[in-house]
Amino acid sequence: MTSGNLELVQILASWAASAPVLVAVVRLDERRLSPFALARAWPTVSRDAAVFALWMFGFHPAFVLAFFLTHFMRTRALLRGALLGTAWTLAVVAVDVGAQWTAATTVEWLGE
Repeated sequence: MTSGNLELVQILASWAASAPVLVAVVRLDERRLSPFALARAWPTVSRDAAVFALWMFGFHPAFVLAFFLTHFMRTRALLRGALLGTAWTLAVVAVDVGAQWTAATTVEWLGE
């Protein structure tokens, strides 16, 4: 397997792992928000467009941070939102790195 093929496998693993986690975090958070905080959240179409843009750009950590900071800082106090956004970014990046490492290790284990 060439390095380009391995990179493709890692990108696909990243997408498959990061997208559901990112969406789940925001959707679960929105269900727990008070009506006042929910009114300040992104409109559904805008939120979904932002997730799609993240998917198109490959879930770069800076984009994920901007996404989570925007969501959490709009729905909460500024400092608390920034801390939550940063924490969830680190969690998504950890899932992403784990998925890419697992993909690379599996390809190596299979011998190709």
